Amino acid sequence: MSPDFRLPPTSVTQPTGTTTAAPVRPADAIMMALQLLRPIDAQQLLGGDQANAEVVQSSNKPNISGQFDLLLKIVKQDMSGTTTLPASTSQPVAPGTQMVVQAVTQTQLIAVVQQVASQNTQLLTQLDPEQFPAGTPVQARVISQQAIPASVNQAARYELVAQLVQQSPQQTLLSITSARPVEPGTQLNATVGSQGELRVLSSSEQVRQADLLQGLRAAFQQQASSELLLTRLASLAAAPQELPPVPALQLAIANVLKQIVDAPQLMTATGVANAVAQSGSFLEANLARLADIMSKQQNAEGAVSVDGKPTTATGGDSPKPALPALDKLLPLLASLSAPRATEPLAGADFKGALVGLLVTLQQQLPGAALQPPQNPAGPWQQAMQLAQQGTSVKPGLFPLPARALQALGETSDLGSLLRLTAALLSRIQHHQLQSMGQTQTFSDGSSQTTWQLEIPLRDGQQFNHVQVRIQRDESAPTPRQPEPVPVWEVRLAFNLDHLGSMQAIARLRNDKISSELWAERQETLGLINSEIGALRDRLLAKGLDVGELSCHRGAPPPPRQPVQQGWVDEVT
Repeated sequence: MSPDFRLPPTSVTQPTGTTTAAPVRPADAIMMALQLLRPIDAQQLLGGDQANAEVVQSSNKPNISGQFDLLLKIVKQDMSGTTTLPASTSQPVAPGTQMVVQAVTQTQLIAVVQQVASQNTQLLTQLDPEQFPAGTPVQARVISQQAIPASVNQAARYELVAQLVQQSPQQTLLSITSARPVEPGTQLNATVGSQGELRVLSSSEQVRQADLLQGLRAAFQQQASSELLLTRLASLAAAPQELPPVPALQLAIANVLKQIVDAPQLMTATGVANAVAQSGSFLEANLARLADIMSKQQNAEGAVSVDGKPTTATGGDSPKPALPALDKLLPLLASLSAPRATEPLAGADFKGALVGLLVTLQQQLPGAALQPPQNPAGPWQQAMQLAQQGTSVKPGLFPLPARALQALGETSDLGSLLRLTAALLSRIQHHQLQSMGQTQTFSDGSSQTTWQLEIPLRDGQQFNHVQVRIQRDESAPTPRQPEPVPVWEVRLAFNLDHLGSMQAIARLRNDKISSELWAERQETLGLINSEIGALRDRLLAKGLDVGELSCHRGAPPPPRQPVQQGWVDEVT
């Protein structure tokens, strides 16, 4: 979130001037549509740009069609001259009113009134905490902006007047300062801070969030759980005669299965660290790291060799290494050690191994077999309908519901394996997008970083998975505490046959830890109660200050995270 917008926590101020000629306009007239009365191509006249306009004349009474007639004087954007246009609108506007207009069709304009501060309307510099408690999402549309004279040692600032939309039936105008200019008509999406300030998303952040939402929807519809695919791969690895005699395919299947951990590996800190590092969530980061290593090698040696062939790129003053093809690139990641790893990775990581399997399967299939799978009938279609509406897939969804494409797993043909592999890759991508959507830096200097991932697990002869969500909250620095202490929260979600569905939540601040355990089955809850004392002893043995340890029946509430959600309307 951008730190460049401020709503100062001061009292309500009165505007400096009023006018008696202008009728009081309702809130929805701040932004109005104008209909041209002459057959003029408005888009060609304005060139698709915004232009300043002044109301030269206006009627006090509506015409036969119920519209108010206006005469506008428009100053062209290139300052080449002025044009007078007759228009009509559904609301009365006083002569002398300044506005910004832009053509939307050949005969229609959209206008944003600039001089709202001259009307008998209060400008708020603080929101009512009872009506707008901290964390409330708000939307405001910029009405006007004015540059604030800057001193020698100060950067330029801009004073904005913005109108709240959707939150209040009354016209509510805000006085906001900004570090950069904001065009009138721009919609600001924000949350209310603890001191009444606005945490405003910049336009680039809104675009990023819109892209994330689109990616979350697509990945949510295409994803499927890992169990069915891994079961099929293990069966094929044990009976390779069922596969085409292609060594590359057998190697790709074996590489995927190498990434699967078992329960004993998750009993040590090193095992957990390796499982997290190889979960696939960090494949892109490792690729960027590999590209950096190759770039440094090229600068030092003048070339990077893959399979004995130079891969240099020419052109420009600073040539970059030409990365090899994907089937050559993924094995190179095996030379990169994961954090705390005792040995190099067996393969790139789980996602990289799946990508390698996907590429190998595509090479063995004709084009007709590469059609996208049909969505299976059943309750999952209802979930996807919710996804289309944006109600189920938004940053913060945890745990991700399990989904098995049974229709694609009944046979061991390569087409089914391809679709199951693509679905599992979509599931990993969904976790990655969830992490990106929840990671934010706020206007008061506080931040939240989230990592959401899934660890495939071998449970005896069966396969399962553990979903992990790690969140790091850091408050804004203050003079008394220039280096704030972060608060960590770790959530686990899993479903084992002998325990049922369970979730665990651990929170750590300084060296004090507290934990909640949730179970769906009553017998599992009894087992947890009998072991809660042993858990406390083990935490104390690690030198931690143990707070409350509790267990509950059912499922915990969703993670608390102050992520801005108002941009959903912008996507629509």
